[in-house]
Amino acid sequence: MPRGPVDPRSTSPLGVEQDFRPSGPTRGETEMADIFNEIDEELRQEKLKKLWDRYGVLLLVAAVLIVAAVGGWRAYDHWRGLQAQAQGDAFAAAGRLAAAGDVDAAEKAFTTLAGTASGGYPALARLRAAGLKTEAAEAVAAFDAIATDKATPALFADVARIRAAALAIDLEERAAFEARTAQLAAAGRPFRGEARELLALAALKAGDAAAATRWLDDLDADASTPRELSERTAMLRALLLARAPSGKAN
Repeated sequence: MPRGPVDPRSTSPLGVEQDFRPSGPTRGETEMADIFNEIDEELRQEKLKKLWDRYGVLLLVAAVLIVAAVGGWRAYDHWRGLQAQAQGDAFAAAGRLAAAGDVDAAEKAFTTLAGTASGGYPALARLRAAGLKTEAAEAVAAFDAIATDKATPALFADVARIRAAALAIDLEERAAFEARTAQLAAAGRPFRGEARELLALAALKAGDAAAATRWLDDLDADASTPRELSERTAMLRALLLARAPSGKAN
């Protein structure tokens, strides 16, 4: 009986269709794929060789420069850390001299550090040296010099101004004192509470109860006023009431 072409799919004796077609690439297809892969690999290597021949030296130089830069930065950073530690130790040593009562030696040590240190230490050292001066007028002049120095950071300059104002209240006429202090009492200034307290004291000394009350009101209205300052404000109000003839501040 003549038989037609064999269908690669046939039915098994159990009636299950079977597929006898090859499940993967033939040997010839595999060999061709390997040849193409080898060609691709050779092309990639040839391209890399050309790139290396053209840019290899530049890449080596760049790598050396990067390593040198990283090493130099780490060395500088280490040196800077050692410098900061040395300056901190010198600042602490000067502070110990001051605490021990050796004021002259402490002032000299702080002054020396102010001239040789870096970062925030010069301003800090100058502030400490100014605070060690025994004459109030000299201290005010030293604090004023710090405040007007353009090299002084803004916050440290305000520290110097408020320290000078705290001493100047007993040295200057009211108008001169208010001229130097009123700017520190403006909204947003870091030591506005202390400045307002000093201005209230100056008004109280001058017998100006109304001005003193206004400055105290500003203190009470400021939510950022520290608790200790609020307590002193209450004491000043009590003093105003005691001084008022009618028992009430004007």
